[in-house]
Amino acid sequence: MRAICLNEFKSLFKSIKSIIVIAIIFFVSFKVADVIENLPADMVSELDLGSDANAAGTAMIVFLLGFLIITGLSHDIINREVYTRTIRFLVTKTSRPKIIIGKFLGVWLFWFTCILASYILVMIVSKTFLWQSAADSMAFLTAAIALNLLFSVIFPKPAMSMFFGIVFALFFPALSIWAIFSDNMMISWFKYLSPYYYSNLGHYFTLINIVYAIAVLGGAIALFKRRDL
Repeated sequence: MRAICLNEFKSLFKSIKSIIVIAIIFFVSFKVADVIENLPADMVSELDLGSDANAAGTAMIVFLLGFLIITGLSHDIINREVYTRTIRFLVTKTSRPKIIIGKFLGVWLFWFTCILASYILVMIVSKTFLWQSAADSMAFLTAAIALNLLFSVIFPKPAMSMFFGIVFALFFPALSIWAIFSDNMMISWFKYLSPYYYSNLGHYFTLINIVYAIAVLGGAIALFKRRDL
């Protein structure tokens, strides 16, 4: 499991797409933090960005584009191995649950490193590390990574998971936000199925996204164990 985790982690950092994404995250995080730091205090207050206003750039990327970026980088995290039949070699070395967990942890470590680095850049401007915002971002991304992995288990071909992942990344955030702020019971129930809702609640409620991710990961493991390789 450790070898699978490290291999996935390293492969993401070697990807040109990943390097471009990292550069964009770092640039946006630093520039937005710098702009907000130089704004008058009353203007920042009017924008209602909360106590972690300097992290607005990172938060914008995570919550608006998180699903789309994760799909672009890791949509084939499992079905790539199945499609190329390298999974048959992996299952001779370790169990199926460990393959799923190893892959998940590899992607999670990649995003943890990126988010940590981006908040360190923000800290250079704000002179303080925004722990709450960083934890909120990682809790949300943990759930997003788990969902992405589940899709890669469900869809047998990388092209299918890529297409579904993009469609999901475009519609799921919009539907989630609609459900969160809607008074219509036919729509509002959906918010309980979305990690956006628990992130929106803030504070310790964001930790529910960790439980959410564990549940989704459990579903992915159950499906993968029944999968004919």
